[in-house]
Amino acid sequence: MATAKIHFKPGFDEVLAAESLDKALRNKEKLKVLEILVSVNNTQRQMIRTPYKTRYGKDLEEEVKKTFSGDFEDFLVALLQTPTKLDVTELNRAVKGLGTNEKNLIEILTTRTNEEIEAMKNTYFMTYGKSLEDAISADTSGDFRRLLIVILQAKREESGFADSFKVGGHAAQILKSFDKKNGIEKFDAFKIFASANGAHIQKVVEEVERQSGKDFQKIVDKELSGDFKNLILSLIETSRNKARFLANSIHLATKGMGTRDKDLIRILVSRSENDLVHIEHEFQALFGKPLTQLIKEECKAEYRDGLTMLVKGNSRPY
Repeated sequence: MATAKIHFKPGFDEVLAAESLDKALRNKEKLKVLEILVSVNNTQRQMIRTPYKTRYGKDLEEEVKKTFSGDFEDFLVALLQTPTKLDVTELNRAVKGLGTNEKNLIEILTTRTNEEIEAMKNTYFMTYGKSLEDAISADTSGDFRRLLIVILQAKREESGFADSFKVGGHAAQILKSFDKKNGIEKFDAFKIFASANGAHIQKVVEEVERQSGKDFQKIVDKELSGDFKNLILSLIETSRNKARFLANSIHLATKGMGTRDKDLIRILVSRSENDLVHIEHEFQALFGKPLTQLIKEECKAEYRDGLTMLVKGNSRPY
């Protein structure tokens, strides 16, 4: 079963797409711009950039920024950026200025593969002239920072098999770390969640519950706190069901006063060629309504139309 919503479009002509985009941008035809950009995948969007610049002497992304504004502009720019550049832009937004957006740091770093994290590190350095590790270290602290640094090493085991010989020891270390007399730091006990694969993490959680006779969530709520606790719980949730975690993240972005549109855009665009089919199913299961209905309720005008197109996918013509 295909898990992506946006696929490579057969018969694509980047020169024709560049010409059509130029005309649509000059006439501010929002729906036409959407049709061109959402009907192709990210690789094909990158292919439009060169003929556009060659023919018109302008950068496509900059032209979009000049022509449109607000959420609609943000959505189009996200579509035009490579997946890595979008991640890097969003990570930088999370650490720059007053206060850190820990929630976004957690969401991005717990849902990316080793390969994606390595690509982010390289692009971040090329874009901002400093390492991603330094940027995050400067803006976070304590065990939360230490665990993020472990994730940034991009050395997570990705085989999908639990190491049954080590599960018991890892669970015992976690339980021992709750008593200072044992001399085991909580960070050292819990860092396995940032380096093990999902199957191993689930077995460790089950073993902690078996050895303690208590629910793991209740143990974590009692023994951990703050961003470190949130990061551990997110690592466990993404190892269990990444699509459900992201469906819940979409819900949180639209809950309460005002929609956090940049978060909504990031999740939908970044997962559109990955697992958006699964996220859509999980959202329906969790919240009892289609993702397209949420978009209709929370977003307006062509911005709403663009997100809806993305969720419906490009496997058929608009």
